[in-house]
Amino acid sequence: MAQLSWLQRLYWKHFSKPVSERPLFLHVLEKPLTSVLEIGMGSGERIARLLAINASVWGAKTIRYTAVDPFESNASTQGMGQNVLSLKAAHRMLSERGVKAHLVPGEPANALTRVVHSVLPSDLVIIDGNWESGDANGQAIAQWLPRLCHVQSTIFAAKASGAAFDQIPVPSNAMPVLQTKAA
Repeated sequence: MAQLSWLQRLYWKHFSKPVSERPLFLHVLEKPLTSVLEIGMGSGERIARLLAINASVWGAKTIRYTAVDPFESNASTQGMGQNVLSLKAAHRMLSERGVKAHLVPGEPANALTRVVHSVLPSDLVIIDGNWESGDANGQAIAQWLPRLCHVQSTIFAAKASGAAFDQIPVPSNAMPVLQTKAA
């Protein structure tokens, strides 16, 4: 395990940008990333920063990563000049960092129902937007969240895309922790 200097830790705890993602940075400083589910990948910069922190603190380890995002089909952000990551660019960016990713294109309401039974519960769940919203996406996330996490998962959610992330409690009916069989 590589150790960050006190100056690097001070930076990530108090001066890292964007401030809205600082709780995620602090979590990765304390716990290594092993499996991540991200609902709303955005431009991909957040996961790139988290992977860089994870590699500098915990060393290069295999990470199971799943993302649900509309990617380039999101018409609401294309006209606003926001940086939208295409599916191909997301695969390239993650493979360059040594992550084998399962990327699911589409809005959460449709995409989660397609893959919820094929995705294993994740240790870290990041929900960027749609949290506690009354629309179909928010309802789908709330409905399938117990299946997407386990009792020891950590869940961070933002009520709107780009808003501050807050840690939310794990649902009481979350999946049990998977135990591997002894050889």
